[in-house]
Amino acid sequence: MKKSIENLIDFYKKAEKLKSTTRHSWLSNPARQESVAEHSWMLCLLAMLLSDKLDNKIDLLKVMKMVTVHDLAESITGDIPAHEVSARRKNKHEKEEKAFKDLVIDLPKEKADEIISLWEEFEKKETSEAKFAQSLDKLEVVMQHNVADISTWDQGDYNASPYYKEEYFDFDSFMRAFRDVVNIQGMDKVIKAKKEHCLDPKHLERYKKNK
Repeated sequence: MKKSIENLIDFYKKAEKLKSTTRHSWLSNPARQESVAEHSWMLCLLAMLLSDKLDNKIDLLKVMKMVTVHDLAESITGDIPAHEVSARRKNKHEKEEKAFKDLVIDLPKEKADEIISLWEEFEKKETSEAKFAQSLDKLEVVMQHNVADISTWDQGDYNASPYYKEEYFDFDSFMRAFRDVVNIQGMDKVIKAKKEHCLDPKHLERYKKNK
């Protein structure tokens, strides 16, 4: 029993690194960027808030587990911004798969298999739970940018925001409507800051059409 407890504690120590692994997004407090752990926590909160609004019933517990572990590999690989084009993106899935296996190697097999299975389901984007989890992951990025000071945005943020991964929301009418409101808020923020010259012209045209 002692060894199994020690293995669980070792896994905790590995996962704890997510608390100090920063993402590209900044907080509403401009003193620092958000951590991967904070991002995952917010996905859990959004899942709890939005799940009962969906067109079809989903397994909320499964979604909560999925978003809790979806970025676990980043405790080893680090975060790569979605808009970054670099060598770091090469074989990203394979690197994360190896990281997951290294992380869970000393966990009980049943628990290790569950964590890997949840990540694989998330990555495949096929089940209702995975589609919801993926939409939350993309939604939170835009919402975080909307609450951050716009001075923290770089050109990559303007290129992607707010119409980032739009196709992830078409699976459900409520999530589509929610994202549309978030999009308008993001564009309003850019316009208010007089930064529309930084935007992709097609984003500005879409905003004017839907406003």
